[in-house]
Amino acid sequence: ALAAARPLAAQPIPERPPTEEISASRRIPGQRLDASRVPANVTVITADDLRRMGASTIQEALARAEGVTFSDQQGFGLGSDSTVNLRGIVNSSRTNALVLVDGVRQNRITGDDVHWQAIPLDDIERIEILRGGSGVTYGEGALGGVINIIMKHDAPHQLATESGAEWGSSGWQKYHTGVRGRTEPFRYGVGYTRRLVDGYRESSWSRATTVSTNAGWAPVPGVDAQFNLLHSDDTTAFPGLLTAAQTEQRRRQTNAFHGYNTNEIDQLSLDLVTGPWQGLTNALTFFWRRQTQHSEDSIDFNAFTITPSRGLTLRTNADWSTGSVSNLLISGLELSEDKATTGDRDAFAGPDSESNRQGYGMYLEDTMTLWDRLSLVGGLRYDKSRYQESLSFPDFTGSLRFQGWSPKLGVIFNAVPERLDLFASYARPFKAPNVDDFSSRLGSFARSNADLKPQQGGAYEAGVRLSSELARANATAFYTNIDREILFNPLTFTNENFDTRRFGLELGLHGELPHRRVRGYATYTYIDAEFREGTFVDNTVPGVPEHTLHAGVGMSPLESLWIDLDWTLVAGGRRFNDLSNSLSGADNYGVLNLLCRYELPRPRQGAAWPVMTAYLKIENLTNEQYVTFQSSNGVDLTGAGAAPMPPTTFLGGVRITF
Repeated sequence: ALAAARPLAAQPIPERPPTEEISASRRIPGQRLDASRVPANVTVITADDLRRMGASTIQEALARAEGVTFSDQQGFGLGSDSTVNLRGIVNSSRTNALVLVDGVRQNRITGDDVHWQAIPLDDIERIEILRGGSGVTYGEGALGGVINIIMKHDAPHQLATESGAEWGSSGWQKYHTGVRGRTEPFRYGVGYTRRLVDGYRESSWSRATTVSTNAGWAPVPGVDAQFNLLHSDDTTAFPGLLTAAQTEQRRRQTNAFHGYNTNEIDQLSLDLVTGPWQGLTNALTFFWRRQTQHSEDSIDFNAFTITPSRGLTLRTNADWSTGSVSNLLISGLELSEDKATTGDRDAFAGPDSESNRQGYGMYLEDTMTLWDRLSLVGGLRYDKSRYQESLSFPDFTGSLRFQGWSPKLGVIFNAVPERLDLFASYARPFKAPNVDDFSSRLGSFARSNADLKPQQGGAYEAGVRLSSELARANATAFYTNIDREILFNPLTFTNENFDTRRFGLELGLHGELPHRRVRGYATYTYIDAEFREGTFVDNTVPGVPEHTLHAGVGMSPLESLWIDLDWTLVAGGRRFNDLSNSLSGADNYGVLNLLCRYELPRPRQGAAWPVMTAYLKIENLTNEQYVTFQSSNGVDLTGAGAAPMPPTTFLGGVRITF
């Protein structure tokens, strides 16, 4: 099977480095802010980048960005539900980054996990990665940052179609088709994706289908409505984690705990935008989302979970300028309701546990730019939530309340316009405990609030960005100290609060030679993660690789033919749950990949002829035996703890765009 945790065959390197724009900094659909006014290390991956890199999953597309931590913690061997985190803030299956699709939160109320295979890669217009405290205005829970995904909504003319098919090792198949268009004042689009895989390991098969639909209407200038609907249905088997002895004996086997998950997700949203009128733009978004999941496994545990959520957000942008001063003021109000109902699918006489959450958030952020060179950013966010719990494990019925303030300050100086930016920022994101945090504690709740306290992170960063016609580079140093970070302590078998800190460095370089027939990239991330206080003071936080290096080079020996070689090195991490640092470190690994991509020539320039592309990927070219998720019981290596990744695999595909 093709694993999303495996390195890519190519990095998203633009043919001509563009000026990056960030949609979510404004948080108004269709409006963007130049990255030169954002005091943070941000990455934008466009639909063209996704095609150039030959990515098969979203995790694969994210994996090369600086600061991204990635692991296949379920043992699927194909990237399903794999963990993605930012800047070393990891906790097994949780995603301590806020993930949005068209403005709708994807992190589940139960455990913050994101069901990545429900998001169709081929229907994505752009992915924006905002690290650290830059995500304060997005919502509660952005400890590591924000991954903002924007889907394709229309095309520049009446009708545009795209179709593609992939086939590969271990029964991999993926089929996609999309139709989009625009006839003023209407926009429309629909996409369909079907993915099948038998899996590298036994009991690691998957069958997934996703359909996305959208429609837009702009009846008069300054008024726009956008409707988005997504449905996903998949069943994925999981083989479980293996001990070191089992891995050595036979990497493809299951362990005693294996089974399958069935997920069905429906999501709809409606955006109403007015403006800009004299610099004022307003957006009102309604959304509804529902995820139904049931699991069946070898120990006869049948979990059935329904997780519906709904809410609305009101956002306002106010732009004004006078002389050498321009100003952007954004503000917003968010209201949401979430529910998680868990029971037994075969004897569903009522829920075993139920969690109801009501929350709201308010934010205000101002960006003042002087002489078109110096931007000053200040913002503040307030979140408050109330949980009404009826839990069977632990046995608790009552209310839980959490609230927190999240300030933000930043400065960015365009030392050389469109060439050199210097920036620095501080933010303090807030994150409340989730349902799984409570359910994993064995102690009882003596008060109306749980023993677990909310997490609050102080995020500092400073960096530089350079760009030219042929190259772009960035360097960012960051320091994040988290008060009361929630981690699982295997010695007490509970989730507990710990004070931790991360210090790190992110470096990136992308470019091409003047004749544009050779291109290359290199990204490096260094993270030093330690406990600041308590029993494990000065110990390394488990699951965080100290060094992550990605490097690649591409050549075009013939017109329309590109051959890209990509290498990844991960080193210096501790096994998950090894809070005492008493065990051997996680194994280091390096993986090499190859991508060949050929675009069929068109009859003549400007002719109405489809764009046809064929490609071949060879992943893990040297047949490295490696593991992206390595765990323990906190005392020794007894028990399941590793998810072996596939050997050398092949994948080929074609794409046709009209």
